[in-house]
Amino acid sequence: MARRKAKAGPAQRLASYGILALLCLITAWLLFQQSRFNPAVSAALRAPLLPGLTPTGARPPAATAAFFPEVQGFTPLAPVESFGPDNLSDKIDGKAELYLPAGFKEMSCRRFGLEAAGKAYLEVFIYDMGAPTNAYAVFSGQRRPGSPDIPLTANAYATANALFFTKGRFYVEIVADRAGGELANYLTAYAGALLTKLPEEGEKAGDLTVLLPQEGLTRESIRLCATDAFCLEGLNNVLTGEYSLKSGKATAFIARRETPEQARGEARRYLDFLAANGYKPAKTQGPPMEALALDNSFEIVFVEGRTLAGVHDATTLEAAQELAYKLRAAIKAKP
Repeated sequence: MARRKAKAGPAQRLASYGILALLCLITAWLLFQQSRFNPAVSAALRAPLLPGLTPTGARPPAATAAFFPEVQGFTPLAPVESFGPDNLSDKIDGKAELYLPAGFKEMSCRRFGLEAAGKAYLEVFIYDMGAPTNAYAVFSGQRRPGSPDIPLTANAYATANALFFTKGRFYVEIVADRAGGELANYLTAYAGALLTKLPEEGEKAGDLTVLLPQEGLTRESIRLCATDAFCLEGLNNVLTGEYSLKSGKATAFIARRETPEQARGEARRYLDFLAANGYKPAKTQGPPMEALALDNSFEIVFVEGRTLAGVHDATTLEAAQELAYKLRAAIKAKP
């Protein structure tokens, strides 16, 4: 015999309606709260970008941003980005330490597409280094071994997919994502247009290179060390070049100073530094020069007028002497 369902009484129905009403109120409250942002989140979404910054961390366009030319076939893929000393590492992580000690002021860069060169992608970097010698220091400091000079400017070379050059205080890199075909011609065309927009400056960099003897010199090895040459703190703006001679390998160095006294002071400080690191006096033949040796490494240091010069890390004493004599003669010929 089936059981009859019990009918709910008035009290039970009233309780059910109360529970249902409470659930509706809770649901409405939750929907209302979800429609609101946390005040801190709302403020963050409404807040403007920090002054001087763009979403990528770059600055608003700097002076160098005005130098990018419009060249047919080069399609901009993004706005110009500009960086200063405080955020250069955001763009070139791991390389900023080459530029910052050399007097870096600012850099602007822009990405382009090049349809005619197989849809190549490239980026152009314009560095204001503050002075031509600073620009030459970074140009020479990152030069790739075996890269040939090109006649674009006094200081210019090419790799399979890039051009690197200086003009006055500016150092420029144009780097593509591929090589081959007509790409080199397109990069040269863009570089030519860019050079017409970079300002002319009377001062030239790398003038000390004329003092380097040419015989045996590996030209792409020439470097201008802006700071702490040969690991000696304060030995700055030292030009070096590597040589392969019949008597061995060696590196010549030259540093022009304001006065002969300053040159002699730095020469003595470098000799003391070598002695503190285990180098011992070595006897030389011919005109007197201070030479030191450690195992199979030989150093010669001399001063000619206000020029500090010498030979670093020669593999034989004969190579050190040969190069030192040639270097001294070159300096005397062009005081």
